[in-house]
Amino acid sequence: MNLPLPQDTRQSFVQINQQCSNLSLLLDRYIPYRDNWKFDGKDKNEIFTNIANSFGFSSDLLHANYQRWQKRVKSFPYYQYFNSSPEWRMIIGLGQTTTLETNITLDRITGLPIIPGSALKGLAASYALLCVLEKTNRISEVEEEYHKFLKQKNYQLSENYLEFIKIFGYEGEIGQVIFLDAVPTKVPKLEPDIMNNHYPDYYNDTTGRTAPTPYQNPNPVYFLTLGKESQFAFAVVSRTLNEDSSNLVNIACEWLKKGLSELGIGSKTAAGYGYFHI
Repeated sequence: MNLPLPQDTRQSFVQINQQCSNLSLLLDRYIPYRDNWKFDGKDKNEIFTNIANSFGFSSDLLHANYQRWQKRVKSFPYYQYFNSSPEWRMIIGLGQTTTLETNITLDRITGLPIIPGSALKGLAASYALLCVLEKTNRISEVEEEYHKFLKQKNYQLSENYLEFIKIFGYEGEIGQVIFLDAVPTKVPKLEPDIMNNHYPDYYNDTTGRTAPTPYQNPNPVYFLTLGKESQFAFAVVSRTLNEDSSNLVNIACEWLKKGLSELGIGSKTAAGYGYFHI
């Protein structure tokens, strides 16, 4: 197997026994290829299995990163945070562009797994919209009602509409609550996984003439996941300090918890991935 690196870099890497403590760097730059600079599904399975079995996150780095994260959380005027672990497996960023076809969201500096705050904000908003406000369209069904409220002093908003707008904002006004990236609190557990495309000919046919027949050869796709032992810390903080801050943060935190436990986060939630113990 060959490494697609400059000669001096490759020699240095081999001299340190191919040990790399940054998973992001390992998956992006230190993936070995065969002599023809190709590898098939079995090669990817071998790579992911070896990483899951032998790769070790630095516990000192993880602890320092978690402490830094806690200090950042406590620097805000008002905050709520909690720890939680997946009920089973979780995969964030599976469809992101990568040389390995599948991906996993990692911090570029530390190489540690993270759950982006943007994903957590979207999850909390989805839960609030679907399960609390019982709406399917935020712009036409929630923000239009809020604009009517702004124009007419006697216009009555439905329950939780105002909190939703204040937390998540709308076009022209930023939300008062921030959802921070979730970070691991202890060494995550990497687990290789597989999904099978049973109809490769059907999906690859751009003409639409091929049917999803049962005699097509399955096309296994290998990827890395985080196991249920992977505990994360979540935080919701207030952007400013006013009389509504504590209430808005508490509501947003509750919506996030319900979203994590009832809707799940990341890819393949329909298959049971990404649901958290709350």
